[in-house]
Parts: sequence; structure tokens; C-alpha cells
Amino acid sequence: MRRGGHPLDRDPRRWPGSPRSGGTRPGPHGHRALYPLMNSVRLCRAGAEGAQAALRPLLLALVLLHGLAGVANAHAVMTYTEPTDSTVLPDLPDEVVIHFNEPVALTRAQVLGPEGEDVLPPERAEAREDELHLDLPEELDQGTYTVSYHVVSLDGHPIAGSLVFSVGAASQSSGAVEDGTAGWRWAFVAARVALYLALLGAVGAVAYGHLVRSGTRTQHEMRRVTATAAILGVGAAVVALGLQGCLLMGGPPGILIRPATWVTGLSSTFGCAALCAMAGLGLVWVGSQLASRTGDGLVMLGALVALASFGLSGHVVTAGPRGWTTPLLLIHAALAAFWVGSLLPLLRALDAPAGEAASAVQRFSALAVVAVPVLILVGLALTWIQVRQPEGLVTTPYGLVLLIKVGLVGALLGLATLNRLILTPGLTRGEAGAARRLGRSIQAEVGVAVLILAATAALGATSPPRALMAQAEASDAHAHKEHRHTHEEQRLSLAAQNFRAELTLVSGQAGPKGASLSITDHAGQPLDVPEITLRLSNPEKGIAPLERLAERLEPGQWRIAELPLSLTGTWSIELDVLISDFERQTALTELTIR
Repeated sequence: MRRGGHPLDRDPRRWPGSPRSGGTRPGPHGHRALYPLMNSVRLCRAGAEGAQAALRPLLLALVLLHGLAGVANAHAVMTYTEPTDSTVLPDLPDEVVIHFNEPVALTRAQVLGPEGEDVLPPERAEAREDELHLDLPEELDQGTYTVSYHVVSLDGHPIAGSLVFSVGAASQSSGAVEDGTAGWRWAFVAARVALYLALLGAVGAVAYGHLVRSGTRTQHEMRRVTATAAILGVGAAVVALGLQGCLLMGGPPGILIRPATWVTGLSSTFGCAALCAMAGLGLVWVGSQLASRTGDGLVMLGALVALASFGLSGHVVTAGPRGWTTPLLLIHAALAAFWVGSLLPLLRALDAPAGEAASAVQRFSALAVVAVPVLILVGLALTWIQVRQPEGLVTTPYGLVLLIKVGLVGALLGLATLNRLILTPGLTRGEAGAARRLGRSIQAEVGVAVLILAATAALGATSPPRALMAQAEASDAHAHKEHRHTHEEQRLSLAAQNFRAELTLVSGQAGPKGASLSITDHAGQPLDVPEITLRLSNPEKGIAPLERLAERLEPGQWRIAELPLSLTGTWSIELDVLISDFERQTALTELTIR
């Protein structure tokens, strides 16, 4: 092989047995009949050699990524809150605690009082592993309070939510919390689409130049495409960093110019990925300006660094053991970059002479035959990691967007099949208009690829089914625990001169929340009385008697809907029974809440 050349750079017409090889004229059954077979063998060998060449830089990217990346577990979801949403408490709690299924980092939190004012000082909000603690100030007024929080999970995705609780009684109106993230979310998705296009364009063009190669003119144009993609990618990464900060902080458009917003964006895992992408694209741009081996080395190194950025943030990276998910994601990204990033260089190659254009398309096609099946298999594996159950495809927003993406991938495969089986052979045979038809098909591929990347970015802004399953499992486990802990009925027996009573307490999260009352005479027969009043007091806490009027269900059966026993300690219970219009009797007991 010619030094510095490529085994497929030779004109196919120069192969032995080619009609224009200039060698010995073949007979009717000579080398001419073997040329198609030799050409097929040549292309298959090209695919195998290209795949081997592609694996070397991909392995380097894997090593680089494991040096850069930390350890993460899953996509965070809120599991439960203390107090629960929409609850009414007799007293102000010391703090509000929001539980998640994995550690989170706090970006912003507020507690709006009954008049809409923020009553939570910033220093009283703190994330502790998988819990968000909001230490409430003392001496707050009674009424309704609205809690709003913004946190970021280990995979770099923002989580925002709110809950409402009331102290004493609900307010007529309470401070409303505007989400403030919907606009930022879609702006961030658009910026990620631009960043994906630039990354795949730059990395794919480098792979095209390394594996496919074309004529000198196409190589120069490919360098310009690579440099342009690198510049656009750096710009998109900068914009995405600011938008990520806005999304994490939540707020009006003016928040974009605040330094804290950019610091928040940089401190997220996406910030690490964006910096890695910018560093890689910067090296690609510098290398593309140097027509030397040093420039080629910088371009290759930059492409590897840019490729590694895909494994530093996102749903898939944190979906399972990183030793599996990271390599799968990198392989998927590398193959997608080769496919999508080669489309523009292929369009440029079609402007070359017919023989050179056909040779470039054939070389790309031979590599794609190996790459596309692997790309599909890895994509299916990543889909299973995220969805886990088939019904997640049709019952969640993530699944529906994923189905749209799968449909677009099917359309892209259809265009690729059309190119390989019909349009490329026509170009090889030198048919009139073949290059124009193939060019239009490749342009359609570019359009479909943009839509696929848009769907991919939208998936990144949506909770995958596995995260929703984790949230449901954690909530069910908490509910089961609370049920076991609090719904064990407590029975208290009381007696007076003319009656016996059994008070059955049904507990809730913070203590008994309701009670049923059975009252009989000393013979055990239901006693029908006009009125029953329950008085509760806690002398240790300085709580004066609280009265609750019982509701009559039937003779001898009564119910108290709500008992404000939220504090621990010993409570005195006084049962006041109106026997008749002229007689009232009282029974006393105690209840200890731990």
C-alpha cells in the first residue's frame, strides 16, 4: 500500500481485471467476470477495517471518560413530604422536609405566607443527602403556606415542585407560586438540539475523514465544515449553560444576567459536560486550522474529548451500573455521530467527479452496513434501561416521545436503504441525474436527523418511566410504613356512673387524626344520648383543653372526624356525655403519644 495512503483511495478502474486497468486484455471469461466479486470483497474488507479503526479511538474515549466522570445512581424523584400536601396542622411545624430517592443539590427554595410574602430566609434551607430541610422561623401567623423548591439531581436534571399546608385553618387566599421553568425548559431543549448537531457534525466529520476519505477538494471542504461545527457548538454550549442555570433557579427572564445563574449552571453535571464539549470542540477548531500531522492529532484528540461529553450527564448515564451504561451510551453516540456527521461531507463529495463521488459513497456504505445494526442494537438496550416495561411506552410522556423518535429512526433507515440499494448503484453506473437524486435523499436524511435530535433533547427534559417507577415504589413503601406505624387502632376504655365507653383512635402521620366512640349502659346495651363532647389537653405542652363535638351515627355509635393530637407527650382526655336535659356525666383517661 502506498505510504500515507488508504487502501481504498485507488481508482476502482485500476484494479486488476477492470476494463480500464491498462493491463492484459481479459478474455470473455477472464478477469472482467471477476471484477464485481472482487469489488464486493473490497467493500466488505473496507467495512471490517473501518470498524477496527473506529474501535481504537472509541476505546480511548471510554478510558478518558472514566477518568473524568464520577459515580451516580439514578434520576431523582420526590417520594414524600413532611407535612403532606394540603394538610391542616394545629401548630406550626419546626421544619418542612422533602424526601427524594437519591441525593440532590438545592438551587432555590421559598415558603410563601398567607399574604404571599417569602418567610424563609435563604440560610434556613439545606439539602442533606436525599432530603431537603426547610427550617421554618418561629412566630409565624396561622393560615396557608406554600412551599416551592428547585433542586438538581445527580444526572444534572432539574426538579421543581411545591406543596401547601395550613396552620390552624386554611386562608381564604394564599400566595401562588408560578413555576417559571416551562419557558426555560424549552429554550434549553432548543439549545441542546443545536449543541447535539454541532457535536455530531464535528465528531462525525472527523470520523468521515479518518475512515472514508475523499478527494483533496472534499478534504478541504470537510475541514471547513468541521471548523464551522466546532464554532457553532461552543456557542451553543455557552447558551445552554446559561439556560441550564435559569432552569435550575427558576424565575423571570432577567435572571439570565445574574452571575449566580451561570455559577449554578456550571456547578451542575451538565456544566461539566458542556465544558468538556467546549474543550473538545476548541481542539477540533485549532487542529482544523493546521494543515499538518499536529493539526490532525489535535482534531482527533478534540473529537474524542467532545465525544466523552455525552457520558458526563443525562438520564442514561445514571440509569444503572456506570460500567455498562457509559460504554453503551458512548458507542451509541459515536455511531450516531459517524452516520449523521458524514451526511454533509457526502453531499460535498457528490460535487466531485463521478468516479470519485461513487468511490466515497461506496466506502461510506460499506462502513454503514457494519455500524447501523450495532447502533440499533445499542439503542434497543438503552431503551430497555430507560423504559423497563412495555406499557411505559404508551402511558408516559417519555414513552410517547420515544415512540416518535423510533418512527423517525425508521424513516431514516428507509432513506438509507433507498440510497444503498437503488441510488448508489445508479451513481456507480454513471446514470444521468444519479448524483442529484442521491443528494436530495441525503438532504432528506439531514432533515430527519435534525428531528431525531430534537426528540432526543426532549427526552432529556422528561422523566423516564424507570424514574416514575422508582417514585411510585418509594411512595408505596413510605405509605405502607406509615400505615403500619400509624394505623394500628388504639382503644381506650372510659366509665362513669351510668355508661361505659370505648374510644377507638385512628392515627395519622403526626398522631391520632380521628376516633370512633361506642357508648353502652353497664348491661352492655347501646345507650342513646343527646350529645357527647370530647375535650383534649396537654398540660406538659401548655395546651388548654380543645373541644370536639362528636357526630352521632346511630344509637350508641359516634364519630369524631378530627383530633389535633400532633404533639408527643401525655394527653388528658375528658369525655362529657349529656345523659338527659338535666344530667351530664364525665369520664377521664390519658393517652401517651410517642
